[in-house]
Order: sequence, then C-alpha cells, then structure tokens
Amino acid sequence: MEFRIWVEARLAGRVLERQLVAQVEREASGIGPEEIGLTLEEGKTVLRQVQARMIQTQVEAVEAAHRKCDQCGRNQRIKDRRTRCVRTVFGVVRVSCRRYLRCTCRGGKRIALWPLNGRQLPGTTPELEYLYATWGSRIPYRRAAALLGELLPICKDGVSHATLRRRTLTVGARLDQRVTEPAEYDWPESRREPVPAAKRLSVAIDGTYVRADGMRGLREYHVVAGRIERDGQLGGRFAWVAQHRACDAGAFMKAALQSNGWTAKSQVRVLADGADGLANLVSGAAEKKTRRVLDWFHISMRLRPIEQMSPGIAIAAGGSDSVLTELLNEKLPRLRYQMWNGKWRAALDRMGKIHRATKRLLDSLSTADAERVRRFRQHIIDLRDYLRSNRSGLKNYALERRKGRRISSALAESVMSHLVNQRMGKRQPMRWSCEGAHLLLQVRCAVLDKQLDTLFREWHPNFRKQQAAPLPV
Repeated sequence: MEFRIWVEARLAGRVLERQLVAQVEREASGIGPEEIGLTLEEGKTVLRQVQARMIQTQVEAVEAAHRKCDQCGRNQRIKDRRTRCVRTVFGVVRVSCRRYLRCTCRGGKRIALWPLNGRQLPGTTPELEYLYATWGSRIPYRRAAALLGELLPICKDGVSHATLRRRTLTVGARLDQRVTEPAEYDWPESRREPVPAAKRLSVAIDGTYVRADGMRGLREYHVVAGRIERDGQLGGRFAWVAQHRACDAGAFMKAALQSNGWTAKSQVRVLADGADGLANLVSGAAEKKTRRVLDWFHISMRLRPIEQMSPGIAIAAGGSDSVLTELLNEKLPRLRYQMWNGKWRAALDRMGKIHRATKRLLDSLSTADAERVRRFRQHIIDLRDYLRSNRSGLKNYALERRKGRRISSALAESVMSHLVNQRMGKRQPMRWSCEGAHLLLQVRCAVLDKQLDTLFREWHPNFRKQQAAPLPV
C-alpha cells in the first residue's frame, strides 16, 4: 500500500503548482502495531518537506510581485540570485530569490533590490523563537535542546544548547528593553494592549540569592522578586538582579505595577519581611505613601523559638522565683495572642519583663543552663528589635484577616520557589552570569504568567493567529 502526500498552491482559486513532497509505504495486510499511521521520523520528514515547499512558494510569490517597477510597470533587470537559510519549527529551509536592478525611470544609479530584505525574512521564525524561549526558561538549556531535537524536525543534528540559550536571552533582552527603554520600544507608536485600572493592589516582595560565576568578584547575586494581587485576583510576577548594569529597580517596580493596572488613584499595600528596604522601593515606584504590612510569617517564625525554649527555662528556674515562673508559664503563652490582635505595646512590655526576670537566673545556674538562658534572652532581644524597627508595618492581624486581606508574603515565597529556586536555586549545579540570570528571569516571569504569546504579538501582530482550515477525511 502506497500513500502519497502532495502540496497544492492556489491563488484566487487558480492552481499555481502541485508537487509530491513525501511517499509512505505500508503492507496491505498483517499490519503490526508499530506500522499504524506515521512514525515520528516519517512525520518529521513529511513536515520538513511540506515546510520547505511552502516557504519556497511564498518566496517565489514575493519575487514575482517585485519583478515589475512600481512607477512605469516595466520588468526590472535581474542582477543575480541569492540564497538564504531560514530556521523554522519544521526544519531548516534554504530558499532562493532573485535580486533586481532598480528601474532607471526614477533616475539615479541602478542599485540592487532584494525582495527578502524588504520583507525582513528572519533567520529564525517567531514560532521557533517562542519554543526556544519557553523551554529554555523552564528547564536547563541542554535538556531543553535535547527535548526539542527529539520531538521536532528542526534539523538532522538536533538543537545546539548554545543556540537555544542565545535565543532565550535575546527574548529576555527585548522584554528588558520593554521596561528600561519604553520610548525606544514603543517607537513609532505603542504596541501594548491597554490594562484596566485597578482599585487595590497588594505587592508581596522578597529577596534571595543565586550563585554567581565569579566574573565580578561576587559569589552570589541578589535577586528581588515578588507577585502582585489585583483587586483580590492574583496578578503578574516580577523579578530582577540587583547587580545588573542596566537594572533600574524603580523602573522595574513601576512597570510591574502598571502592567497590573496601577493608577495614581490605586490603593497599594506592601507585604514584606522588613528587610532591605523593599517596602520603600514599592512606595517610590507608586509615587505616594503605601500601606505597609509586616509579614506575619516572619513574626511567628521569630517567636517560635521563644515559645519552644520557655518550658525548659521554667524547669531550670525551679520554684526559686515565683514571678519568673508565672511569666514563663502563664504570661508568655499569651504573647502570640497579643501580637495577633494588635496589642503591640503590651506585648513589648511583657517581653521586657521576661528579659529582665531571666537575668537573675544567670548567676545561680550551671554552665549549660546558663548558656540556654542566654540564647533565650537573645531571641527575645532579636524579636523586640525586629518589631521596633518595623513598627509602621505592625497591624491588627486578626482584623485584617477578618476583612479578607493578606497578612503574609506567601505570594513572594511562592514566587521564589517557582520562579527562582526551581530553575536557578542551590539544588541546580550551575553558576550564572549577571546578565544571563537577569534576562532569564524576565522570560520566566512572562512564561509563568502565560503572557509570552501576548508579548510576541506585540512584536509580530499575526503571531499564532493563522489556523489551518480542517478538511473532511
């Protein structure tokens, strides 16, 4: 049994050409499971042949359209023929196109005209570039290259991981330019889709570190990342490397707010752990005072060692100090309740009393117990200083929770896990250049937000809008 696959080109209902592109043979009877339909390699061959014939036909149509002079209508002289290599999802295609000498009816010297230059035929098609960026941002470059080479008829030798990395970072550079050079990016007119205004925005922001390649004398690069909640709905992610030469943290933060509908009338809440002045960064981008909320998780995490150590301290104290015993057994367990309900002055006073009372124990205890008491006192001091330095972010968390507002930066922790750690974290045995890490983060944000196809349509308006018309079989 023989199957033949043809490609037919039509223009205005008229058949331009019809060509055989592939032929498949099968036994007429006794078909085994491995012989049903097309194999992967046969499918690659068919798609590669169809793609090559289709692109060459398109180029020939463009070539014919440029043969006549636009002014006088006469055929322009042929100078020579040149070839060009186009990398597509279905294979590398080498196309041939004529160059013409411009008609003298316009005056001036004869110059060479090449239709493919006017059409700006890309060396890599947007579809392939999209796949490179998507998979290059999701998994390591070598694994992504092996995956694409296994499934797609890109080329016989597969995909080079260096090529995949370069194309992924090229997309990241365009996304970076979208933020750092908005005037250049939107020239001559804006290509961005309008974003509906948001009334309330909650920004969860945090920082982490990734391994550096040592080129700048640094062992780690500081990554700032987070996510925005828009009117109660999860919004987009954002991230950047603070040490990147072209990184303007304020511009990136403002771009993240604007992409989620920020306006001058929007109410902005900032959820952070109080470190590195990240809340001030959001306030500067929003150009007004924001409502800060100190992350409850970090408060609870600092309180937990105090609660765990208090029973042992009470046993070590024995019954010699009734005031200390009452503080440790009755007052300290209610410290979390006071913090949760916004009674911060009472909580700080209670921590001060416990700190002063435990000082009297140090002279009467053994060396091991005295060391345990010192660590207990240090935890109290650390928590007190942490709360005092972030006093503006302390809230009545019970009331905030009842109103349905976020009280922790779990959004930012989730972003760190999915955006940074899964691809660039400590478990990944790789080191990063500053530019490579920064640009890859831009692509990962777009991929995880499912916005990369929308961004590609800003660059290529007809990207993924064409669909093959289904025919009855």
